[in-house]
Amino acid sequence: MYNQKRPEKQNRNVFATALVVVTLCCGSNAAQAQSSEYKFQITPYAFMTGVNGTIGEQGRTANVDASFSDVLHHLNMVAMVYFDARFGRWRAFVDNLYTNVSDARATAGPLFSSVKVATRMWIVDPEAGYAIVQKEGKELDVVAGVRIWNLDNSVTLFAPNFAVDRGSGTRSLANPVVGAAFSSDFRQKMFFFGKADIGTSTDWQAFGGGGYKFNNTIVGSVGYRYLSVDHSSGNSIFDVHLNGAILGLGFRF
Repeated sequence: MYNQKRPEKQNRNVFATALVVVTLCCGSNAAQAQSSEYKFQITPYAFMTGVNGTIGEQGRTANVDASFSDVLHHLNMVAMVYFDARFGRWRAFVDNLYTNVSDARATAGPLFSSVKVATRMWIVDPEAGYAIVQKEGKELDVVAGVRIWNLDNSVTLFAPNFAVDRGSGTRSLANPVVGAAFSSDFRQKMFFFGKADIGTSTDWQAFGGGGYKFNNTIVGSVGYRYLSVDHSSGNSIFDVHLNGAILGLGFRF
């Protein structure tokens, strides 16, 4: 049983510095108001993520390194949806991600023959933002909110042919987050988008990609997302990185 150290705090500091610099530089441009009409979009999406990191409960620890195909093979349930509302320069959005994975591939350590890890993860991320740059086809927002994690983990260690030790636990985290988001039209029906944010204590994320406007109602998008959390409390460890492609189909009204 072991826990491999990572330079996570250094990465978070670099990320936070870059986020502040980019936001301040872009914010020096004058904002131009667009239409004050309400705009809504709901986007069911797929996050084709792998999972790697360390999960531990009650002193039982396992290193997880699972590709997207591994996660898909052991997936019990998944639900992902994104809702965005805009009015002039103001916006509000909620990102909802739920996954339930059992028997994920993990490293047991030298004293055991195998290990099974089951994790249920529900992330709700409500945020609000304001456009500091708003031009025709281009927008840069500063955003803030809270990312709420609900985690239910189980680690079972095996000697040959039988389970010898098990630890499980459930907890919730609520981390205030700040960040920036942008979108920019490209040609007539194509666009780029991106978002980066950082939590006050344990998590950060970045994602971006491109999309296509099929008509005034339906848009498709594809991109890449990296989401990291590093939480420890008592005998519990959840130091996990989720990264992979995202595919979405949005409906505007």
